[in-house]
Amino acid sequence: MISEICISFIYLLLSQKADIVGELQNRYDKIKDFKTEFKQSYYSANGTLLMESSGNLYYKKSGMFKWEYKTPKEKEFIVKGNKLFVYLKDDSIVYVDEDFKSSQMKLVLLFLYGEGSIEREFNIDKVEEETEFVRILLTPKESSSQVARLIIHLRKKEKNVEKLEITDRLNNRNVFYFEKIVFDTGLKESFFNFKIPDGVEVSPIPKDMFK
Repeated sequence: MISEICISFIYLLLSQKADIVGELQNRYDKIKDFKTEFKQSYYSANGTLLMESSGNLYYKKSGMFKWEYKTPKEKEFIVKGNKLFVYLKDDSIVYVDEDFKSSQMKLVLLFLYGEGSIEREFNIDKVEEETEFVRILLTPKESSSQVARLIIHLRKKEKNVEKLEITDRLNNRNVFYFEKIVFDTGLKESFFNFKIPDGVEVSPIPKDMFK
């Protein structure tokens, strides 16, 4: 009897996991575009806060997004097609990744694309329900990933991702908070065009930039 109860409990837990992750997947599959304000906190492995940043994030299917950092320094991350541009305004340099789709960073941002499968790319290790939020702990199925785990904080009612925690293999942690999320705003594809400014240095993106 006890073993049957345990098996039933495990089955129920797995079903709940699948339902919650399925709802999250469906939510983002239907989105055409969105924009949101974000705050980012970066912690070392021992928990020391190393940097705080803030700005705006814009996204449009298929696979176009722009991170505009406003503080502490202005910089932009723009993805369109297979290319990633990183523009560091204060340093007058543009880094270019010609094959961003094969980058490890896509794993970090996969759920924002709404174009991949969470369950295909990640192991769903734990789902914890709180009063207003659901915490989903994910680990990548690719052992070569630079990402050790992700924690998604999902608001129950709206099914919006309002917090994302990313921990790397060295146990450094990036925490993103998303505010004032607006969906299906009609963003134009041209909004994600990037023209390299005159007079700036252009360089291939460093391999360790997203470690």
